[in-house]
Amino acid sequence: MVRITESEMIAIPHLAIRIPGPFEAIGVENPWLVAVFVLALSYVAARLVEWGGKGLLERSDSWSETSFNRTLFEVIHAPLYLSIGLGGLYLSFVVLDFVDSSVVLVDALVTAFVLLWTWAALRLGNRWIEHAHASETDYKFAPVFKNLWTIAAVLGAVLLMISIWSIEITPFLASAGILGIVLGLAAQETISNLIGGVSLYFDNTYTVGDVIELDDGFRGTVVDIGIRSTTVLTRDNVTITVPNSVLNTRQVVNQSTPQRRMRLRIPITAAYGSDYQEVERILLDVCEEASLIHDSPKPQVLFSEFGDSALVFELRAFVVHPLKEKSAIDQINRRVYDEFSDAGIGIPFPQRELSFHESEPDSVEFERTVPNTDGENYDYSHGDDR
Repeated sequence: MVRITESEMIAIPHLAIRIPGPFEAIGVENPWLVAVFVLALSYVAARLVEWGGKGLLERSDSWSETSFNRTLFEVIHAPLYLSIGLGGLYLSFVVLDFVDSSVVLVDALVTAFVLLWTWAALRLGNRWIEHAHASETDYKFAPVFKNLWTIAAVLGAVLLMISIWSIEITPFLASAGILGIVLGLAAQETISNLIGGVSLYFDNTYTVGDVIELDDGFRGTVVDIGIRSTTVLTRDNVTITVPNSVLNTRQVVNQSTPQRRMRLRIPITAAYGSDYQEVERILLDVCEEASLIHDSPKPQVLFSEFGDSALVFELRAFVVHPLKEKSAIDQINRRVYDEFSDAGIGIPFPQRELSFHESEPDSVEFERTVPNTDGENYDYSHGDDR
């Protein structure tokens, strides 16, 4: 067995380990030359990993675009070869004995390593959430998982950097009570939004892709559920960010549950004397031809009331999507108007008749007919003489 003595090893006090010094065996004693060799070797290794990873992704036909293995390899590919370069740079510091003399530089290098892999962890979580939304399986826990994953990754990175830079947190703990009160008051709204987001998830109020309507008439499609707020896309293609605390304290109508179809109630009027059966047949035929109306459940026509000047019907039909409500009403109204015109069915409109009676200039006469107790009608006239 070959034994390696203390003099044949290079110490790395910062890592509390020792590695052998093979360059002494071949007579290389210049540390700068060794550092250059280490850097060159790490650069070649990093480039090989980069080229090999790209080639593997291009030739990998067995991995689908949404497979977890492909996503994992795509995310860690760049941090992996960059970490090899950082490792070579660190070893060159060890060779040049910069670890003890340049602690700040080494700590900055290790911090860069931590930030690099924290970024990779956040990117991996986001990519997994995208694949979960794109898949046919409904992962309702995905938004909350994204929030928890982000908090855990950032918190872990902060704790590691505190350890790397040897930051003493005992003085902060002494005033933690006062600091907690101050932070609680300052971040009250933020904490409320965080708790509101968790409450919305467990209440299963809505998910990404649902159409929601608030009590003030605001309406849109949920496109993202974040840690602090929910992003909603309106019908005008405008993105609005709504704090989770607002959604948690107000009435939210989810128009996409239990199914994405929604029933319309469209009032239709026809002139007195129209054949109500003919009106019903026309309305059902119009719904059958309308592309935005569901065939099942079947549309219904209700003769709701005798209006002041028209027969009032109510057409009930299911639209294919809540956001197609206005388009479906427009489609039906246009076709009903054309069909009524062809069938000779009038569409009445409110009108009033005013009658003026001539009288003496100083007198205004009012006439009305009032039934008496015997059922006979009497005309009462009176004048207002000025």
